[in-house]
Amino acid sequence: MRRFIFILILVALVAGCARREEALRHYGTGYLAYEKGALKAALDEFEQAVQCDDSLAVAYVSMGDVYRQQGEFEKAIAPYQAAVEIMPYEFTYHYRLGRVFQALDRDTEAAKKYEDTVGLNPDFAPARINLGVVYFRLGDLPRARDNCERAVELDPKHEYAWSNLGAVYDALGESYRAITAYQKSIELDPNQAPVHINLGTAYLRQGRIDKAVEEFKLAASLDPTTPIVRKRLAFAYSKQKKYGAAIEQFQTALSMDPKDWECRNSLAAIYMIFYLRHPAQDGLRQQALEQWHQSLEVNPDQPQVKEQTVRWSNPIPPTEAVAPQEGSSAEEKPPPTPASPAP
Repeated sequence: MRRFIFILILVALVAGCARREEALRHYGTGYLAYEKGALKAALDEFEQAVQCDDSLAVAYVSMGDVYRQQGEFEKAIAPYQAAVEIMPYEFTYHYRLGRVFQALDRDTEAAKKYEDTVGLNPDFAPARINLGVVYFRLGDLPRARDNCERAVELDPKHEYAWSNLGAVYDALGESYRAITAYQKSIELDPNQAPVHINLGTAYLRQGRIDKAVEEFKLAASLDPTTPIVRKRLAFAYSKQKKYGAAIEQFQTALSMDPKDWECRNSLAAIYMIFYLRHPAQDGLRQQALEQWHQSLEVNPDQPQVKEQTVRWSNPIPPTEAVAPQEGSSAEEKPPPTPASPAP
């Protein structure tokens, strides 16, 4: 009887080894396919690997990697969770799951997984960088600051670490520290249009308009198709009283996004400034009215704009005119934005 039990155990071990060997063979084939970019073939092999051996954590992780690379973030969750359950002390598995949650804007869950990551490896800079981003988006600026500062300590040559730290300082009202952080990020990679925008905005808040224009121009040259760059540049030009240049930039922004009602309001305000300087040119007043009317078509809930359209519906003597307040656009205090997450 004992001999029979021993034989059964031996057979089970041999069968288990055979299944593990088959699983590893499928995994290896899948990995080679993944390296070549054949994602569907790779996924098929990884799935067969876990069918042969459902304890092969690396195969689950690779399945999640394929889904994540394909942008199918929801599908990536289950295999990553399976890998975490099998190997809960492997910090990179928690990190991968955090990235998926972050991509899905499930920031609370992302923060939890990144915290699990740094709990296992406190010096893993990518998790610190991404913790800074998700805490920023969750409005927890103290935690965002702690993690961003730790990130630049761990990886001082990571441009995202510095740009994210700048955004956090900016949100905390520490504009001088924000500028320093943005500048360090740009030193590491000068081709970051969003960071030039944030740096220009920080200069704008300090009243350093010439520096702001310089940064916005750089951003526009790097990313000429983004309306926000044109709007910021237009606002800076209006601060310099260069209204013609401001109009050109607002018009460019509207060609990219015709439904931007705030941009139309800013453009209308400039037309009215010109009209009040040159009341004989009634076409300027009509251009302002046209922009306000189009703004109201997009967003009817603007009582002040409605009031302006009534007030300026007819030309009036210039002595009775009161210029609309400059700087009333929402672009006067644009918020900083964190850069892309760490890979």
